[in-house]
Amino acid sequence: MKRINLRDLLRKGLLTFGSIFLIYRSGDLVMGWNKAQTHDSVEALIISFLANLFILGAFAFAGFAWPTYQLLPEKYYKIKNPHGLVSFSRKIGIGIYQKFLLNTFWRNKDQLRAYFNGTKSGINHWIMESKKAEFGHLIPFILLFLLSIWSALLGFWKMAFFNQTLNVLANFYPILLQRNHRARLIPILKRIKGSTNNLV
Repeated sequence: MKRINLRDLLRKGLLTFGSIFLIYRSGDLVMGWNKAQTHDSVEALIISFLANLFILGAFAFAGFAWPTYQLLPEKYYKIKNPHGLVSFSRKIGIGIYQKFLLNTFWRNKDQLRAYFNGTKSGINHWIMESKKAEFGHLIPFILLFLLSIWSALLGFWKMAFFNQTLNVLANFYPILLQRNHRARLIPILKRIKGSTNNLV
């Protein structure tokens, strides 16, 4: 019988509670999106920031607690044109974005080791974590994109601009980064498996 880890159970509970709270706050924001519109630049930036924070947080917390990435079929996560993806990503500065993350949010080496421990099984774990991270940004990206269109249709261009700019930085680039990780990792994993099979 598998031993229950109270620490993990508490962590899941807190993350689930946090996700539910942010879903509630996101719902309030979306329901009042018409009234929240403003032509004031500072207010538009603040409201857009909160929208991105609430919606992204809701799905990120849920993804940390539960395997929500499995809601999408496995074929979604497959990279059909890895060379094209990597080339496009370089052109729009994904390398600069990654360096920024490594020098700010991901400076902690223990955090990086949680994704990859340097072993073959670690590559599989990293691929799985990349799927979790991608799903956690994908749904927020779609929802925030729709909110940006909504603002534009209402004629509030500053709201649309700020919301979508933050959405690109907080969601689109992370999605692209995770897909780049898999585009590089999966061929390496296949080569390792191939060399292992040749030794058998």
